[in-house]
Amino acid sequence: MAVQPYDYPASQANDFERLGHPGRFHKSVTCTSGTTIFTGSNFGAGGIIVPSGTTGTASLSLGGVIPLSVLAAGTSRAYELSLSSVKVDSGTVYVLIRNQLVK
Repeated sequence: MAVQPYDYPASQANDFERLGHPGRFHKSVTCTSGTTIFTGSNFGAGGIIVPSGTTGTASLSLGGVIPLSVLAAGTSRAYELSLSSVKVDSGTVYVLIRNQLVK
């Protein structure tokens, strides 16, 4: 019987190491005050969740700035944006880091 790629003993690796991360996003960064820049270990910011009452700005990777209050209007949802930085004046923002293997 052939060994399937998912038939590794548990001691060899966890499922994410063996099979990869299945979702579009695989990490989140919580921003509560000040500016967070999305380069280096934070590179790949491709989504943002902004709860109501949050103020500040989201800067896009090729230019342009969006007030967080505009993204917070209505119900909380994830917006897919290519972010270079987020400046939080008040509240909390959740930035989602993209899984580069999922298109």
